[in-house]
Amino acid sequence: MEKEKKVKSTEEKKSGSMEYPIIGKSRSVDQLIKQINALSKNRRDVLIVGETGVGKGAIAKNIYSAGQTGGEHKPFMSINLSVLDDRELEAVLFGYEKPNEGLPYASKRGLFELANGGTVLIEEIEEASFRNQMKILSFMNERVAKRLGGGKSEPVDIRLMVTVKEDPKELLEKRKLMDELYNKFSEFERVVVPPLRERPEDIPLLVKHFSGELCHELGIGELIIDINAIDVLVRQTWRENIRELKAVVDKSVLFSNSGRFMLPPELVDEKTEVVKMINNIVTGQDFILDKSLDAIEKGIIERALQKFGHNQSRAATFLGMSEQTLRYKLKRLNIVSSRSRV
Repeated sequence: MEKEKKVKSTEEKKSGSMEYPIIGKSRSVDQLIKQINALSKNRRDVLIVGETGVGKGAIAKNIYSAGQTGGEHKPFMSINLSVLDDRELEAVLFGYEKPNEGLPYASKRGLFELANGGTVLIEEIEEASFRNQMKILSFMNERVAKRLGGGKSEPVDIRLMVTVKEDPKELLEKRKLMDELYNKFSEFERVVVPPLRERPEDIPLLVKHFSGELCHELGIGELIIDINAIDVLVRQTWRENIRELKAVVDKSVLFSNSGRFMLPPELVDEKTEVVKMINNIVTGQDFILDKSLDAIEKGIIERALQKFGHNQSRAATFLGMSEQTLRYKLKRLNIVSSRSRV
């Protein structure tokens, strides 16, 4: 019996020295690693642009951690502006001189004071109100932390890293970003992180990496990753990018048995089963014919039901079987139609 095809990482470009390794072999991964290494050598402010789940926060932390030398531990602090309202955000960033009712924070010092000498990561700045965007812009220009309710201004030395989910020009056009802040970003070094769908060649290596991490955590041996599973994963759109892929890989590892990586049921369709069955026959791999045929039949019936708005009579006619036979197959294959939900 020939050996099962596995994902190979011989061409992987991996930033192994970074706190959060950048996994992949694409040109964009190579460019990211080079940018991170270059930016770690200076203190310039950085704007990181990329969709949800591409790893913008990890890139910021890599730039910071790669720049720590000689045992120094300058502070790194981050804040996501999408999770705080206006009142909370201002207090968290700048602190307050006297406790304000409704603010549950024990410290009077704000984030900018606490991170003096280090780095502050501001995530999703487009989620802040224009009022708070203006306050953040004022801090960018003056580098002075002034607590709420206090008259004292404290100069601070801080490197800023800011993330946005879209190109700043698009955010400006959508009125999610102030003109002045948009102009300020021209002074920042810019890192653009491409979505996963634009670098599919990185997906096999990411799958192997995430699978290996969870297997190690669970104390089990490395799983055999069938090339058919990789083909399915490469074809996905991954709207939430690496974050979504990791969630699917973790779920697949938990579904796995007998040392084989198993995709969750929602990603397995009849096309996948046909390809897998044929490949297994060609390569001499073991498989259960009835199980494969059931998966193929289930996918075909589900598609027919969807095509005819879950009208079982029309679906049965289309499939060349009686409605009674169709109902039997729905029950046997555990297919839930709209009629059976009622």
